[in-house]
Amino acid sequence: MEVILVRHADKDVRRGDYNLSPLGFQRSIALASLIPACFGKPTRITTFYLDPVSSKNARSYQSAVPLAVATGINIRIDEASLTDSFAQGQRLRQALLAGAERVVLFWEHRRMPELARGLGWESMPEIANDDFDQLILFRFAAPGAAPEVKRYSQRELFQIGRAHV
Repeated sequence: MEVILVRHADKDVRRGDYNLSPLGFQRSIALASLIPACFGKPTRITTFYLDPVSSKNARSYQSAVPLAVATGINIRIDEASLTDSFAQGQRLRQALLAGAERVVLFWEHRRMPELARGLGWESMPEIANDDFDQLILFRFAAPGAAPEVKRYSQRELFQIGRAHV
């Protein structure tokens, strides 16, 4: 049982919109090949809440689209993540313990530590506003056990191609 936690891809703060930057779009396309090559095909792809009126938080969804297209897995938008990412992490952890899944989560960076606590990692540091490089793998060996957590640099994984993780 695995969870791959990824912050949405790059944004351009000068534009002031909710869309990926061109660099972010390129990163999301690269992740669509990288994630299955390094970790295997996901069984589920979930994104942070996307406001259907304002498009706020669209970057999480936009980051997931190339992976969904590449793998044929539909994207789930976690509507409750906006108000309680911690509880969503707890629910996901319980669901994962019931079966073998590989879930990829594209999340809003300020809510990632809260989600990680719900998944069982109490000490995830905050993500800097300009850090789009991290990929965090949670492996769950047994029900009730703390997850094994590994942090990766996407840039390094892109450079080495198929990683041995």
